[in-house]
Amino acid sequence: MSTPTPAREARFVLAAPPPVRALAISSALVVVGVLLLVLTSAYAWPVGVLVLSVVLVVLGVGLALTALVLTRRIRSVVLSTPDAITVEHGSDRHALKWSEVGEVRVVGHRLVLTRKEGEGSVSVLNPRMRANPTFLALMSEVQQRLDADRGYSPL
Repeated sequence: MSTPTPAREARFVLAAPPPVRALAISSALVVVGVLLLVLTSAYAWPVGVLVLSVVLVVLGVGLALTALVLTRRIRSVVLSTPDAITVEHGSDRHALKWSEVGEVRVVGHRLVLTRKEGEGSVSVLNPRMRANPTFLALMSEVQQRLDADRGYSPL
């Protein structure tokens, strides 16, 4: 059973899952690098081991920063109002009135809203699994908004 769409705003935040694997690998690299650094200082090991320890620490920190930055950049925010849908992805912002939407498709991990006039499309990236509850709620919201815009009433 479907409910009528209330005249309200709905906000959906689609973010990538935390980069647990990358952070675990980076922390292991840093721990091994620091351990080698301490052992090199304590036992006067060759300079090559010192260089290796510094390289491992730098790689570990670099991997952690890269994983966190990429995770942050994949984030999308979708704002649905009675008049339009707005998609923010990074610094890009695209708005589309419900009356302009001609077709809605799910392509891979993207929800694609195509304009009636063929002037391009707006897509929403879902960085998680397809059955992500936030993504499913967004698809339901889009369906309700389009039904309300087209004048369809719930059964």
